[in-house]
Amino acid sequence: MTSKKTEKPAKSSTVHSVVVAAKLLEFLAESGRPQRVTDIATHLGMTKARVSRHLSTLSDIGMVARMPDKSGYRLGPTLFRLSNAALDQYEITSIAYRYMIALRNQIQEALLLAIPAAGDALIVSTVASGKELGPNLVRGTRWSIPTSPTASVILAFSPEFVRERVLARRAERQPDREVLLDPTKQRREFAQIQRDFYAFNEDPHDAGFSVISAPIFDHAERLEAALSIVMTRRQSEVSQESRYLREIKQTAIDISRALGSVDMADKMAATL
Repeated sequence: MTSKKTEKPAKSSTVHSVVVAAKLLEFLAESGRPQRVTDIATHLGMTKARVSRHLSTLSDIGMVARMPDKSGYRLGPTLFRLSNAALDQYEITSIAYRYMIALRNQIQEALLLAIPAAGDALIVSTVASGKELGPNLVRGTRWSIPTSPTASVILAFSPEFVRERVLARRAERQPDREVLLDPTKQRREFAQIQRDFYAFNEDPHDAGFSVISAPIFDHAERLEAALSIVMTRRQSEVSQESRYLREIKQTAIDISRALGSVDMADKMAATL
């Protein structure tokens, strides 16, 4: 009896189309602003005709939307509806939550978990301090450089092209002033964060709250999120940075290991 040799089926054109669509959506998400077909094609190494076909299909189902002046494409309304549902099912929020509760019970300070969002830090989970005068942290809020240590941590461990894109165009506007970003100074801060695995600012948002943040990594040793302690700014013999640094790093290490990180978790542990 002769046995038939099992051949690995070739990827279908449908699978290839799905892969291309995913790359298009990821590029638009990382860009943080509308992109022209020419620029998308150049970045992905595809022809303009192929990119246009896929964008047309994605536009039909609301995954992308064409700008009114036809200058380019942005993410569409369907993705924004799906993103809210995705946050509720996001694995890291359920994995990290018990570690966050344990840390809050230990230090009695508010905590937040943020993920990368086109160069910003998007808050996906919070734990209140339980204090009467504690910070009001809202899920779905986006924090940006140069004022947010959480965003600085996320960008420090993001791909270099993402950092450079943000540095090239970012100036954070606030109601009463404009915070100008110094690219050279910001790059030095990123390098320091990469060495020390944390960022601290005594009062980054001029709201009377200090923030200390540490990175969380996944099984592929990529940045998954940033964990931050947000505490009422106060003077004491021991600085808040020194007081909470070991605790937040250890919790970030524990969450990273729960997500499968080995190398990056070990590197962060070596800085304790």
